[in-house]
Amino acid sequence: MSTNILITAIGFIGLGGLLKSLLDFFIGSRKTKQEAQLTFKEVRYKAIILMSYALLYYEREKTMLVVNRPDINSIGRLKNELQAEFINMSLYASDKVIIMLKRFLDFPDSDSLNNLALSMRKDLYGIRTKLKADALHLTDKGI
Repeated sequence: MSTNILITAIGFIGLGGLLKSLLDFFIGSRKTKQEAQLTFKEVRYKAIILMSYALLYYEREKTMLVVNRPDINSIGRLKNELQAEFINMSLYASDKVIIMLKRFLDFPDSDSLNNLALSMRKDLYGIRTKLKADALHLTDKGI
């Protein structure tokens, strides 16, 4: 009878190890996928913020824009690029970010840009904040 107990114990240990390995694999796979999604979202959001800023301050930023993105050589082309990003973001962005980018595209001003930045920040990192759009306003004093 002790042989049967020994075989059963070895079976349970083997089965437990197998289950742990499978669980570790699935958790690791999911974590890797989430990290890749976050990295992709960060890259896209940074590009969108920079293009939005360039749209808002086109005259002073157009040289930088042409250097970094030679394919965007006019304000019309910049608007088209942002509209394409708007469509693409339906695949990965939160509802709030999509709404804020639409608002910015409809009414490009510093308030809508700042609200877009805050919504992206919350979507990326889940940061709870009491900041409002006006907290991100900068003045040209001292520049």
